[in-house]
Amino acid sequence: MRTIFLVVFIFLVNQLGAKEIFVSPSGDDQNSGSKQNPYLSFERAVSEAQKYVGKEAVHVWFEEGTYYLKSTIEISSEMSGTPDFPVVYAAQLGAEVTVKGSMILKDPKWTEYQDGIYVTDIPEGLVFDQLFVNGERKIRARFPNYDYENPIRGGKGYLSVTGGTNRRYDKWFTYNPETFTSKEWQNPKTGIVHAFQSHNWGNMQYRIDSVQRDESKVLLGEGGWQLQRAYGIGGKGYKSSKYFIDNIFEELDVAEEWFLDTKKNKLYYFPKAGEDIRKAKFELPVLKNLIQLKGTAENPVQYLTFKGFKFTQSSYTFMDKYEPMARGDWAIHRGGAIYLEGAENCTVEDCSFEYLGGNGVFMSEYNRNNCVKSCQFVHTGESAVCFVGSPSAVRFYQTWDDKEIKGKDWREMRKGMDLEPGPKTPDYPKNCVVENCVMHDFGDVGKQVAGVYIAMSHKIRVSHNSIYNCPRAGICINDGTWGGHIIEFCDIWETVCETGEHGPFNSWGRERQWLGGSGGDRDFQKELTQLDALDNVIVRNNRIANYRKSISAGNWTIDLDDGSSYFEIYNNLSLGSTIKLRDGMARKVHNNITVSAVPLGWHVWPKESEDEIYQNIFVISGAVPGKKEPTNRFIRDVGLPDDMPWSTNHNNNLFWNVNFPENPNILEDKSMTDWQKEGYDLNSIIADPLFVNPKEANYQVNENSPALQLGFKNFSMEKFGHEMTRIVPFGGDFKEEISLSILADVRMKKGGSVRYTLDGSEPNFQSPIYTDKIKLKESTCIKSLSFDADGNAIGFTNEAQFTKVDLVEYPNWLATLLAGQYQGDRSVITPKALKKNVKGALLINISDDADLIDASGGYSYGCYIQSIDKTEGNMWLNAGLSNAWTLQHVNGEKLANISDLERIMKKHSGDSVNVIAVKNYTSKTFKVKLP
Repeated sequence: MRTIFLVVFIFLVNQLGAKEIFVSPSGDDQNSGSKQNPYLSFERAVSEAQKYVGKEAVHVWFEEGTYYLKSTIEISSEMSGTPDFPVVYAAQLGAEVTVKGSMILKDPKWTEYQDGIYVTDIPEGLVFDQLFVNGERKIRARFPNYDYENPIRGGKGYLSVTGGTNRRYDKWFTYNPETFTSKEWQNPKTGIVHAFQSHNWGNMQYRIDSVQRDESKVLLGEGGWQLQRAYGIGGKGYKSSKYFIDNIFEELDVAEEWFLDTKKNKLYYFPKAGEDIRKAKFELPVLKNLIQLKGTAENPVQYLTFKGFKFTQSSYTFMDKYEPMARGDWAIHRGGAIYLEGAENCTVEDCSFEYLGGNGVFMSEYNRNNCVKSCQFVHTGESAVCFVGSPSAVRFYQTWDDKEIKGKDWREMRKGMDLEPGPKTPDYPKNCVVENCVMHDFGDVGKQVAGVYIAMSHKIRVSHNSIYNCPRAGICINDGTWGGHIIEFCDIWETVCETGEHGPFNSWGRERQWLGGSGGDRDFQKELTQLDALDNVIVRNNRIANYRKSISAGNWTIDLDDGSSYFEIYNNLSLGSTIKLRDGMARKVHNNITVSAVPLGWHVWPKESEDEIYQNIFVISGAVPGKKEPTNRFIRDVGLPDDMPWSTNHNNNLFWNVNFPENPNILEDKSMTDWQKEGYDLNSIIADPLFVNPKEANYQVNENSPALQLGFKNFSMEKFGHEMTRIVPFGGDFKEEISLSILADVRMKKGGSVRYTLDGSEPNFQSPIYTDKIKLKESTCIKSLSFDADGNAIGFTNEAQFTKVDLVEYPNWLATLLAGQYQGDRSVITPKALKKNVKGALLINISDDADLIDASGGYSYGCYIQSIDKTEGNMWLNAGLSNAWTLQHVNGEKLANISDLERIMKKHSGDSVNVIAVKNYTSKTFKVKLP
């Protein structure tokens, strides 16, 4: 105890005696840096702080105001703090301090150009790709025009290609001349194509080479490196790639658009009505990284804290270098507003990251014991927080680009593979934390993004974060190196909004044990799994939800994809979708609640997978979006072993199907009785779990719930998400009246207060004090913020929109659950996937079955073989075909569906044909003798 007291005492003494440096927008870099004579710039303060590091604690105080960085702040190990003498850069208490990577356009001479457009000269050589006018980000001239009401994929701001090479790196795509722009582009090479990949896993950017209007074709130049996999721009109909084009001068045709002519050094801008551009402030982002901490494993940057800053206005990074990330599907740019490489015990706290061109915080290669906490990320160009190690730390490193772009043979690459366990070097993040953060509306430019992205890292903790409104993942673990992560108490909703075949929480594990992913022993070497997956990943106490009326294919709340192994998943609440386990080892799924129309996805497990599924509550309710029939089963199995049990502990689960409360099926054609005869769920039951109050988001079970008799234990419904000021519920529709609560920031001490407004204005210390539940009877935008006793704000403003409507429409799964019986589905109906027996093979049109597309490797056309009869299917068996192959071509002709196959078989009756089939990322030719 005495030792602890002395450590605390020494720390306090050091802090009280810290060297203080002051910075102010009204200061001067020739000043002394005292409170009375502060410096002007961030750069000068860093230079001064270096004189004292390691000798005494240093605290650099920033007065309220805006600081424009002339260059990236670079902090090396020589500028480090120590445990006894830390270095802190912080906003003064209560001050709003903004750090910008932009410059002000000084004294522009605007003249009218034409049609409401104005032009001014700019300094020679000045290049920028974002423009802010009076603090608002403006749109670079584009076609189609930006859709302010629905700016994401699916809005009017995107068109569909009519064709394309559909392979990275794309060379061209075609467009519909009836919807394409009629404007003649004098210099199309300035243009950038922003296009979604045909499989809709993300988007890419390409420079335009030229436009061939006689062929309705856009020829592409450099680009396409912003994601992995072979698929590029293409597709047909509603599955075709969505795109827009920006940075074309002739498309400057609506208010709030702009264009930079870099050859003539002119800026063009179309002001909105009533905007006085001669009084407006024009800010031009010129930096990509704002602050860089760069050391090495041997000589790291240490004990630095950044606290209370707002970082904004950095340049885009999508045309910079991207790296393919192992055998996860993503590529990534190593950069961020705050970039850490070779850093230890550094903290980013109470900072806001807004309207940035790239990532928010990026920890690259060697990082230890760093923390991002109590921060806010909104409108970043790419991901919020990234932890990415170096490929040099991985003993056997492969990428999809190796196979699909460079043509390398993965199995050949394995020859002489290093079989030592663990990392090869220390160049990766370990024991780092991101906690108590809010991340929403990020991925403005890049769509293959996450709130928290983890690759080649060890023991990362992601705790108490709220993540929502984003194009792809809330949290993504790219690979199984080296596990030990803890994902806990997060609140994740409305993710995967612009992409498909992904989950709000997504992981891959395609390491040394993974040979292809069909789940068979040929493709999965179990004994190698823990060479890379050193420690279990724990996913616990999270709420992950899909509240919207439709979701993309494969949008699993917890999506453990190819090879993801050694996970323990418990105390999670999954709403609107459910859990998927693809091929992997030793996943324990217990004490979870899932309520969804989507059945559990048990896909292609290897034999003796060691997976355990026990003491869960699995509720089926409603119909899968786009389907007419209510869901009638709990598990959608694909490609699982048929000669041995799937799991040695699939038991003590409670199943309840609101659609079919009497004798529901567990699998498509298996009742509970049939299921139990096979040795599964012998102690499980079908029964109403008796939720306390799902309408108020309380999915705990009543004390007389049969789930408790099976060993299920209630877990808290109040600890999900960030712990700053929170409005509960977070918004939504109501009919007559709604009651809401406001939770104070957990850091608020005695004497503090929670203030709120009901008119959309920003709360301040004079705003009403929250004391009890607030009842709303009209549509209201409520904002709330916690304050300390002296009136200083704590954390960030929380905002929620409540809308009064005549009829509250719940998603189908929730409407059915609340009503206690199936409520039908008003969404667009899609046909049920066709199944047909063709010469002894039971085939499925894979394009109509999202689960099969997801489970089989993303192949979106062809005839999936569900089973082959041993007596009637000799034609297929003799050729070497088996279950889970997808037939895609016969003698060079594409098989879109079963009808194509039957037509081609009739055409070649009696012949031997070459059939190309695909299965889990491999392609093979089979010679089939047709009858």
